[in-house]
Amino acid sequence: MLAGVYRGVRNLPDRLLHSRRHFAVRERLSKASRPRRVIVVCHGNICRSPYLQAVLQRELPDVSVTSAGFFGSDRPVPPIAVALAAKRGVNLAQYRSRPVTHAKLHEADLVIVMDNEQANQVARMFTVARNRIVIAGDLDPVFESSRSIRDPWNQSVDVFKSSFARLDRCASTMISVLAPKT
Repeated sequence: MLAGVYRGVRNLPDRLLHSRRHFAVRERLSKASRPRRVIVVCHGNICRSPYLQAVLQRELPDVSVTSAGFFGSDRPVPPIAVALAAKRGVNLAQYRSRPVTHAKLHEADLVIVMDNEQANQVARMFTVARNRIVIAGDLDPVFESSRSIRDPWNQSVDVFKSSFARLDRCASTMISVLAPKT
């Protein structure tokens, strides 16, 4: 019983604040100068960030989108992620992970991370201004179970599908806000 109560209230603040955060990030992005360089960061740079990078780059071809991670280098995307991404029109077969660096973060106009802990790391360890950091989950118009985009690495195919679906919704928000107005 206590476990059920805990699960119910664990992400209550995120659930209650989601609409407000979603609106605020849309407003901030729409009022800021359109970014020319975006970097997407996740822990290992083999699942979430390469996928979001590829989707954003495809839809915003005039914006330079890269990705990096806190752990490892030159690692391939897991085969399940390559296969699922391909079904969504994204080719990750040749992608190799890259480490996040101070230079890469400071070259970017916008840094997208997967959770609040990563936002804190980027701000604290790399001295990136908070107004240049976006937590991907805040872009998602739908609140799932948490503000964080779940790391699917070493998880089931359903977790990969769920994470990629959320990242697609996040990308749609970015694209709708950043697409050139005609």
